[in-house]
Amino acid sequence: MKGMICAAAIFCAAPASAQMSISTIGATDAQACFEDAKNERETSTGNCDAALARQAMTKRDRLATYVNRGIVNNRAGRLAEALADFNTALDADPSLGEAWLNRGNARFLAGQYDLAIADYEKSLDADLSKPWVAWYNIGLAREAQKDARGARTAYERALEINPDFGPAKKKLGLDGDGAR
Repeated sequence: MKGMICAAAIFCAAPASAQMSISTIGATDAQACFEDAKNERETSTGNCDAALARQAMTKRDRLATYVNRGIVNNRAGRLAEALADFNTALDADPSLGEAWLNRGNARFLAGQYDLAIADYEKSLDADLSKPWVAWYNIGLAREAQKDARGARTAYERALEINPDFGPAKKKLGLDGDGAR
């Protein structure tokens, strides 16, 4: 089965939303885990746990399931469990851009902004399907650090890559046509 990746937003306690990337493949429990990761209200890891416990999967699919379970754990505020899931995926394959991005999000939620930025930067060096999301998240972390110039630079970089990325436009005070 081929892997499929899509992006979703997760809203955290901070005023801004960090962007998440979700990975999956196939059907059954792994597919249900993917759907749970996309569902912004889902906080149960039951489908992901079931997939990892009893479903025969390719290595890529298993690692995507760990990433998706980590996203659900992040959403539920179980940051230690989320970090463990992302670390499991990254220990097996350090080229997983979505795992770096989402581990950065766990660190962002924990207030570890320097570590979050380091992970976002690693996601850019890895196989990340939507690099503008990493730049946006770097902007959020810089903003949380009270680094307005660094945040602005990151948001601008996100828009250089994807000029239609609404969250970065909003952060820069741009309307739909790119005007202020």
